[in-house]
Amino acid sequence: MTSGGRLGEVVHVTNLDDAGPGSFRDAVSQPDRIVVFDVGGVIHISTRIVVQESIYVAGQTAPGGGITIYGNGLAFNDESGNNIIRYIRIRMGKDGDSEKDAVAISANQDYIFDHVSISWGRDGTLDVNGSGIDNLTFQDSIIAQGINNTNHSTGGLMQSGKWSMIRSLYIDNKTRNPKARGTHEFINSVLYNWAEHGYIMGDTTGLSECNLVGNYFIYGPSSNADSHITGTTPEFHVYADDNWVDSNKNGVLDGILLTDYKTATVESTPFDHPAGVTDKLSALDALQHVIDHVGASIVRDEVDELLISQVLSYGTEGEILNTEDDNGIAGNVGSVAGGTPPPDSDRDGMPDDWEAARGLDPSAADDAGDDDDDGYTNIEEYLSCLVGEGDC
Repeated sequence: MTSGGRLGEVVHVTNLDDAGPGSFRDAVSQPDRIVVFDVGGVIHISTRIVVQESIYVAGQTAPGGGITIYGNGLAFNDESGNNIIRYIRIRMGKDGDSEKDAVAISANQDYIFDHVSISWGRDGTLDVNGSGIDNLTFQDSIIAQGINNTNHSTGGLMQSGKWSMIRSLYIDNKTRNPKARGTHEFINSVLYNWAEHGYIMGDTTGLSECNLVGNYFIYGPSSNADSHITGTTPEFHVYADDNWVDSNKNGVLDGILLTDYKTATVESTPFDHPAGVTDKLSALDALQHVIDHVGASIVRDEVDELLISQVLSYGTEGEILNTEDDNGIAGNVGSVAGGTPPPDSDRDGMPDDWEAARGLDPSAADDAGDDDDDGYTNIEEYLSCLVGEGDC
């Protein structure tokens, strides 16, 4: 079970600096932490950040317009694992390291990415590629606009142990949306305006077992004909249900049920893995969910607003970017408001008024307590309340 920084130190990000005390880089530099934000805005990073193990990045605590990390990427390697990353934007771009990914996972196990907006990778935008990687969940997230200035715009590789992609959006990536291998489920997600290759089914003689359920493939201006599913082999075993494709680029959602999975081996019953999603939506309802909720969506930034508007054009808008400059957004990431955090006298990550309403003491740090004895710590209860989860 992925627990993130449970029972770890609460660390506050107090500035938008690239490094040093109070920075995001410093906050994720030691394991066993829950990272909360006293600031909103854009953090410009010049070098990659490695997130240490057992860290919960609680982007939902950021005031104002939330948090955008821009200029390079995040790495999760043999120093990482058991990480929960929620409600942040990771935008790499033209100034990031050459041949690197906006988010790269190369080792270890137990990762949850929830409501994360990832864009502008220089190799992959989201790459999961390495040995011993297992138990990954990506949900309600955006993987977008791999930049093409070196002719390599990709959503990225997803090849590991068991992994899940749920209610998420791949958009404006030339290829690899994703390149999928291994034991996985791809549920209630949307692919929009790829170019050469949409969902690449294995492209290998290695065994893959996939539940592909309730997804919508929507061709955009850049999309080549008959490219929503490519790279199929008989070794790619797929249970497929309620997948739809809209290929005519006419500005109207009028897709048809997808029935041709080419040379993949189609199974009649679903695989019992990885996460066993039980609350599946229809493909049409999933599309609406993506439009309404995907990404760091407490306050959407100008980039994500643009991406959602492209989806809503149903085939008439969207492009493969040379660099992020092509979006025409001021500063590329737009303006992200700073906001003001609520008072937190004891610095335990929970505001005074929330603690008082809960019957806790605002002057005594009790983030690691469990006042309702439900197995979740007080700060976990608060972090869930911020996004409408649980009994608040």
